Amino acid sequence: MTTAPSADLVMERLLQEAAREFPGWTFGRDDTGWTAARGALRFTRPSLAALRALLRVHRAARRR
Repeated sequence: MTTAPSADLVMERLLQEAAREFPGWTFGRDDTGWTAARGALRFTRPSLAALRALLRVHRAARRR
C-alpha cells in the first residue's frame, strides 16, 4: 500500500511547476493569498491555481 504525499510536498511541486511555466516570476503566499511578482508587476489571487490562470491570460495578451 502506498501513502499519499504530504501537503507540503504537493505544494512544493506545484510551486516548482509554476516556476517552470512562468520563468522570471517569483511566487509567494501570505494572508491575502498567492502573489506572483516580476519587477514592479504584481498579481495576487486567493489560490495558486487562480494566479496561474491569470498569468496565462496575461502572457497571451502580451503576445498579441
